[in-house]
Amino acid sequence: MIQDPVEIRHLRYFLAVAAAGSFSRAADRLGISQPSVSQQMRDLEAGLRVSLFQRRGKRILLTSAGLIFQKHARAILRQLENFLDELSSDSALLRGALHLGVVPFLDMALVPQLLGLFAAAHPGVDLTVAEISSDDIETALEEGRLDAGLGFLKHHSPNLRYELLCSDEFVLIVPAGHPWWNRRMVHFSELHQQRLLQLPQSFVVRRMTDGICRNHQVRPRTVAEISAIETLLRSLAPLKAAALLPKVALRGTTGLKAIQLRGKSRPLEIGLLRLQDSSSNSTVAAFTELAKVAVPKILGERLARRRRSR
Repeated sequence: MIQDPVEIRHLRYFLAVAAAGSFSRAADRLGISQPSVSQQMRDLEAGLRVSLFQRRGKRILLTSAGLIFQKHARAILRQLENFLDELSSDSALLRGALHLGVVPFLDMALVPQLLGLFAAAHPGVDLTVAEISSDDIETALEEGRLDAGLGFLKHHSPNLRYELLCSDEFVLIVPAGHPWWNRRMVHFSELHQQRLLQLPQSFVVRRMTDGICRNHQVRPRTVAEISAIETLLRSLAPLKAAALLPKVALRGTTGLKAIQLRGKSRPLEIGLLRLQDSSSNSTVAAFTELAKVAVPKILGERLARRRRSR
């Protein structure tokens, strides 16, 4: 009988070495001897007939094959963990783990209440939440580091499902005392050379607002780029500036006002992201069903009706 080249312990040991960058440190974390870890990794490479590691001085790095193996090893162990939790649980009680990624705009506005609802309905599920960008959510989902994401839908990856939950719009956020504080509406053309605080280019929202400004042939004056949403909003009054952001950014703030913008601007789609084949994961399925009902209510937005054929 031919022995399988990869066993569960190989995956665990491999990920420990990849994370530690050292066989000895990985052995300490695993609670076994360093020679045992080294031998298991030699057996793994021999069974796969590829090199997974390369040495750089005293540090162990992954080869290109090792990086591919790391991505799939994470996903396999995550699926196995959820599978074993479901097998060992009472049929009426959902168990397992849910790793959720959320864009910064939605964290404070959505996550506390949504997680409270989910935890009340499924107390046996362990929750982990990471506040990261939409781009990073997509990458983490494909690499198996996240189970689901909540963010702005870009429809970039064929490996992901994008489920629209509600919509938002760009507004001009101004602090009390701003010259436009009493305005109810501002045309995009009026933003030319206006003082704005902006997110860095790494944010999807910033790239979208830059596109809107180009379409209206305006160039605002960027006073500062600030990556933390809360810090940006708190800086508006001291810097006597405004911000072009989704309306949801105002939730929970004081001393700020949203002014409606006139001109061509597509709505922002807020929704759920998950892998195409995630329906078999009962924890993700339960979270999806809850999110479809709860997110539009929590954000106070009307569920978008239009459907897309993709």
